[in-house]
Amino acid sequence: MHLPFRRQKSPSIYRGVVVGLTGSVLGVLAMGQYWTRVAPLLSDSSQGDDDAPDQNVISPFGQQHEPGESSTAALGRFAYQAVTGKTPGQDTRAALSEAVHWGFGVLSGAAFGAITARQQKANPLTGAAFGAAMWAVFDEGVVPLLGLQDGPAASPVSGHLNRLGAHLSYGAALGLGVWALGRVLPKD
Repeated sequence: MHLPFRRQKSPSIYRGVVVGLTGSVLGVLAMGQYWTRVAPLLSDSSQGDDDAPDQNVISPFGQQHEPGESSTAALGRFAYQAVTGKTPGQDTRAALSEAVHWGFGVLSGAAFGAITARQQKANPLTGAAFGAAMWAVFDEGVVPLLGLQDGPAASPVSGHLNRLGAHLSYGAALGLGVWALGRVLPKD
């Protein structure tokens, strides 16, 4: 029975966070597939030497990543060194990089779930917009400012577009996952 003056209960932000955490798995997997299957087709093979020191530092802290090291690997290395006081080996670095990548992807998914929960606006399009915003704010801004990756001038346009494509893939899959879970899971 529906009473005309009874307020409809809006979806919980906590439910949105859980749905976002769960949906983010699809997003992180999609991003990984982008890097494996699409990025090599679009990469400029004449990009230069990844092992050369960064000549385009925009960070007030200087270059914090090692030559050829990804931002996620650098973050993982910092955490490992803070906890153990030792430098991680290559296999450990790869595992740490993957852990940072998944951790950031899952936490971002939780944020997306919380943001879209009340208005129930999660879908692949809003997810892609979220992914593009993440690319602009983090990949193009915060990460270079922290010195965790080369400055923007160090990468050709194709590199920036490839990273945008990866974030669009993440966001669209995240949006799809959150949308689908929101339809299937019971309401509060």
